[in-house]
Amino acid sequence: MSQIIDRPQVATPRITRPQAVALVAAPAVAVLARLLTTPWYQDDNEPDDARVLTEIADAVGRNQVGAVLALLSGVLFAVAAIVVAQIVRARSPRVAWAGVVLAGFGAFGLALFSAFVATFTVIAEHDDREAMLELMAQFTDSPISGVSYLVLILGALGWLILGYGLYRSKVIARAAAVLSALGGAGVMLTTPGPLTSFITGSAVLCLLGFAWVAVAARRRS
Repeated sequence: MSQIIDRPQVATPRITRPQAVALVAAPAVAVLARLLTTPWYQDDNEPDDARVLTEIADAVGRNQVGAVLALLSGVLFAVAAIVVAQIVRARSPRVAWAGVVLAGFGAFGLALFSAFVATFTVIAEHDDREAMLELMAQFTDSPISGVSYLVLILGALGWLILGYGLYRSKVIARAAAVLSALGGAGVMLTTPGPLTSFITGSAVLCLLGFAWVAVAARRRS
């Protein structure tokens, strides 16, 4: 009697409805946060602290809500990275691990930036404007500011890697994979600014890519 030996098959990626919702919610919340938060304006490639401080002082409550939403988006981007890594892992486990770890750094960077915004809302309400401008300049020039952008760069690399994994998976449209990679990386790199249209546009691009991936992965399920 001949024996039939089944070859191991790559499991079809499956995501649950809550996972799909989290994947879409991450960039959606980022869009709202960026519409509410004063961007880090620049003048001749240097931070325009005076303008930033003035606009935050004129809309402290709005920026505080934006800071909370930015923190929430950081948490959701960490969840989104895990969801995408789950899809990628079926075909490329090493790519999935590398991408999710680096994307996790980016999520931390988003949360860290939300703390900066919350701090600036406190500074903006102080009466001694000149002293607060000096404090803000010292804050933006501090090592922690450089570290925050470094982890965002690592996060951008993570999303490019995850996008590459989606591209190779052959279960998600390649256009969706490219859109997600560029959108995820764009959200990380544009976090500080310098314009609302710039930072919001990257989040909208990310939303389109992630929504496409969520719909496709649910259909595969």
